[in-house]
Amino acid sequence: MNRVKTFPITRLLSTNAPSFKQEGNSLELPKSHERLPIDDQVASEEPLEIWLKHPLKQAGKASLLLTTMRSPGDDIALVKGWLHTSGLLDNDTDVQRITHTGSGRVKGSMANQVLVTLHPQSHFDIHSLHSQGGSHIEYVNSGCGVCGQRSIDVLLDKIPAQETQSRTKLTAPEVFSLAANLRSQQGVFALTGGCHGAGLFILGKAHTPHCELVDVREDIGRHNALDKLIGANLSLLIPKKTLNQGAEITAEKPAEKAPEYGVVISSRISFDIVQKAAMANIGMILAMGAPSSLAIELAQECDICIAGFIGQNRINVYTCDHRIV
Repeated sequence: MNRVKTFPITRLLSTNAPSFKQEGNSLELPKSHERLPIDDQVASEEPLEIWLKHPLKQAGKASLLLTTMRSPGDDIALVKGWLHTSGLLDNDTDVQRITHTGSGRVKGSMANQVLVTLHPQSHFDIHSLHSQGGSHIEYVNSGCGVCGQRSIDVLLDKIPAQETQSRTKLTAPEVFSLAANLRSQQGVFALTGGCHGAGLFILGKAHTPHCELVDVREDIGRHNALDKLIGANLSLLIPKKTLNQGAEITAEKPAEKAPEYGVVISSRISFDIVQKAAMANIGMILAMGAPSSLAIELAQECDICIAGFIGQNRINVYTCDHRIV
């Protein structure tokens, strides 16, 4: 899939001033400029249809769950992550398989289609999907992960309870290193300047440097980048679950305490970013941008450490400030 497209554009360059000048209350603008025809690289954005099928319901016929806008690539991870962070599925064993099934036209544009086939023992109710508060509208853009939710309360009720308060800490140099590592691994952003990134790192695991990134994903939508990251690493983030003979879902007892994970993102921290992190047992969010008030309040409730405005010489820690030293 082509994540970058090239378009012919006109670039305007000032010929008499390196930048705009502010003098008192007046703004001095360049008096002349040069027009250059060039080819510019732009981040791709295309629709993705997500279809859902239960082998024992609706005669095994698939139904359209939603159409979302995203950067092409990592579609399977995106769907797995979104299904989990939206609270529609409790665990990945509810899903028997996820496959690409071709493409079709959505409002004149080609859309890739992904089919989610549920496990026969899954209790997911397709019929009640659109009657519940947790359902999504049929068309979602790439800018907000919860705009289609009918009720935020439904999302909050599905966030798992935190067992114990986290004590894992990061040093300020480690935070700066994580931010730098994310930037260095954002290939599409380096070409276009128009893509968000999300990187996963491990907290509290012996012999593993905190400043190393386990994985990095990119997307034109900040919440999509995080969903891709979560979906690709769901087995690490969520304790493995199995379906027993009675069709009940039980968690396998871990051999040792699972490590805690954090994410570093190139965007701001909105409510949906914190909500998705909480659903995936992520205990720390580091960001280049600012948090919203609701994001801070949800992070406080979920005991998630969030830090924003990570720059060359500053970090703003909004919650759990004892965890960044």
